[in-house]
Amino acid sequence: MMRIKALALLAAYCLCITPALSDKLYKLKEFKPDVSYTAASYSFEFLANEIVAESYDANGHPGYILVASDSADNLVISTWQSDQETPVDLVDRGKARSVSIAKIDDTHFITPIIDGDNKLRVMLWKITGNGTITYRGFRSGPEVTEVTSASSGSAAMVVAQRKNGTLFAQAFKLKQAEDIPTEKALHRRGIYEFAGNADQLALSDGTANLLAFRDSDGKLRITRLRKRQDATVIERGPTWVAGAIQKATITAADGNPNGRWITLTTSEGPSEFKTGHRCWGRTIHKEPHGRGKLIEWDIGTDGTQNLRRGAEREFQGSGGVAKEVAVEVIGNGNFLVSSHLGFDTFCKRNPKNRGKQRMEVHLWKHAGTTYDKDASGRINGKYYDVSIAEFHPIRNYDANFVVALIGENQQVKLSIWGVK
Repeated sequence: MMRIKALALLAAYCLCITPALSDKLYKLKEFKPDVSYTAASYSFEFLANEIVAESYDANGHPGYILVASDSADNLVISTWQSDQETPVDLVDRGKARSVSIAKIDDTHFITPIIDGDNKLRVMLWKITGNGTITYRGFRSGPEVTEVTSASSGSAAMVVAQRKNGTLFAQAFKLKQAEDIPTEKALHRRGIYEFAGNADQLALSDGTANLLAFRDSDGKLRITRLRKRQDATVIERGPTWVAGAIQKATITAADGNPNGRWITLTTSEGPSEFKTGHRCWGRTIHKEPHGRGKLIEWDIGTDGTQNLRRGAEREFQGSGGVAKEVAVEVIGNGNFLVSSHLGFDTFCKRNPKNRGKQRMEVHLWKHAGTTYDKDASGRINGKYYDVSIAEFHPIRNYDANFVVALIGENQQVKLSIWGVK
């Protein structure tokens, strides 16, 4: 493991933006980190193929973690505090793709990835109060093609797709380490095998985890996973089948096993959006982008434990075109924030009016059977991956979060936002 010191250079800075709908959402800054390998005495831009962001609160020092597969397919983990432009720590460790992260407690997290032999590798890390991370070992698994993970009470849940297309879920807990009795090691627990093929996996945090995935018919399926008997047994609850999708992501609206969850999906593209500016009502150019859709889910109270579909909102207009999506509930459950990669406008017939690519951020408020936009912001540019993580509020904001992006030439960009 190579220890790395990182320096962040400010590429573009903006104290705030005027939100599109209300004075609630503010972009505080954005920057492109430069990474410096101290031991080798050279530096290079932070480039990545995939990136995932997650919040942490180690010993009362809140911040966020970035887990990335860099441009050479190496696992790179960095820790950040609030809106600082220099990461606290940054390490790399071997080949990795399909990266994910899940917290087990305030000072330990796992990074399940696909390693250089195409096998599942679940790595355990310890994080100190100042953001320093230490590798604590790993557990290996079978050959897989996709993996996701989430916090699951005092454990972590990992869901992966085998190379034959079927899924399995496995729980991991902490145990006393044999090499250093004062430290923790990773303990493999119960496993659940799914029937049928699936991909586009997304898993919510919580004492019970809600799994969203695309089935063999291309449709969204939602199912609940619950641990029993100290995580040695995993039970699968009833499943809800929805419409055809391309991508899916999910967030827990609260930590209650019978609580609420929200999915953000993209429909099967290309979409049939009507455009505005100079397009005369024609549909968009035929590119493989769908429409974003928010759907709320909860558990029935009739004793059946069936999933129920609640409020939903399909994105409208050219700005609703989405190719990658992220969604989080932040501010102690008070704010629902989404981000998607799309376009400002699109015109099929006139190429010069097909619009600029951009990242959009929206705050949403529950409005009966739907969701209404409460505030919006954007960053222009062409991006390929997006992730959101909350961190402890700074200054006089009610909530703060980071949007992690991968732009052209695999350049990582971090965008800091505040909510009032």
